[in-house]
Amino acid sequence: MPSLLWVNHFAVSPAQGGGTRHFELGRELVRLGWDVTIAASDFHLHSRRYGSRDSAADTAGKDEVIDGVRFRWLWAAPYQGNDWRRVHNWLSFSQRVRGYRDAKADVVIGSSPHLFAALAAERLAKKRGVPFVFEVRDLWPESLTALGQGRGMTYRVLDRIAAGLYRRADRVLVLAGGSATYLREQKGVPAERLVHVPNGVDVSAYSRIERPDRRTMTLVYTGAHGPANGLDTVLQAAEMLAGRPEIRFLLVGDGPAKPALVEEAARRGLKNVEFRDPISKTAMPALLAEADAGLMVLREAPLFAFGVSPNKLFDYFGAALPVVCNVPGEVAEMVSSAGAGEQTADSSAAALVAAVERLAARPAGERRAMGVAGRAWVAREHDRPVLAARLDAMLRSLLPAHASR
Repeated sequence: MPSLLWVNHFAVSPAQGGGTRHFELGRELVRLGWDVTIAASDFHLHSRRYGSRDSAADTAGKDEVIDGVRFRWLWAAPYQGNDWRRVHNWLSFSQRVRGYRDAKADVVIGSSPHLFAALAAERLAKKRGVPFVFEVRDLWPESLTALGQGRGMTYRVLDRIAAGLYRRADRVLVLAGGSATYLREQKGVPAERLVHVPNGVDVSAYSRIERPDRRTMTLVYTGAHGPANGLDTVLQAAEMLAGRPEIRFLLVGDGPAKPALVEEAARRGLKNVEFRDPISKTAMPALLAEADAGLMVLREAPLFAFGVSPNKLFDYFGAALPVVCNVPGEVAEMVSSAGAGEQTADSSAAALVAAVERLAARPAGERRAMGVAGRAWVAREHDRPVLAARLDAMLRSLLPAHASR
């Protein structure tokens, strides 16, 4: 049985809030004959609390097995604010990855919510003499410019680290098709080393959703509340729609921008906006059953037109929700291909209002048909077993003949 070590600092179990790509694909790989270990930190990205230890003084690795997938929870330094302690958190996790001596691995995947963990995974693979796959979740340093930062020293250092990972990796795994094109054309990564395995959804988790006809229309947003997520535009749109009390917005999640967003909604007196804390993946079907449409928004940035594969979009589709989307490019094309929603003309609040009102004007049966179309599309293109089969084929191509049996 071949073994896979998948390193992602922020991977979570289904009982936690956040994207479960690694667990769900890992579970499918177990069914396909792999021994899968996910190395992650139990210091949660959003809650800023440890999940498997009582305090930071306990630095030992912790093991947990869920549906055949082994999680190795590695220690990382705690932090609360968005300052140097957060960088210390990244570096301390990466150091633990390099020291993970008892890891079982015929292949190592290193994921890039930040580059230091991916670099540590590459060094571990080299030490073990096994293939290394670089999973590009966020494009670094390009994501810095999407957050409004300049091309200073930090940009140049990260660019150099990323270039080395692209050059040395046996395969480069991308989540967005546009990222593959960008890496091939702008970074010189050969096409034969690029593999596209996007985000997706476990469609079966949403099989029992029932959504009665309602006189109100609730648009739900699930995910990070950060500077890149464009939720300030949602508040502006909500204020413009204040005269339509049947339309409301439900924002679920956490992140560095959330306190300011909550304060701003209160300052504007927005009765049509509700904030909720993050929820686990297992609670997502019940939450999405409360909603009538999904909200797929990001701030305006050239990177987002080609370099993102949003988990929330596939969750909305899996739950048969029509979608209002303000993200251009690849994400907009998915909504259009699925026939499952309304696309804004641009990233402005006025354009978002217009798209929401177009959806609200459709008869309930038409909106329901959009949701059904989205579910059918995501089941065909992005169901986890479909994506896992693609990943399995790539990983086995890297193994010696004896290890792939």
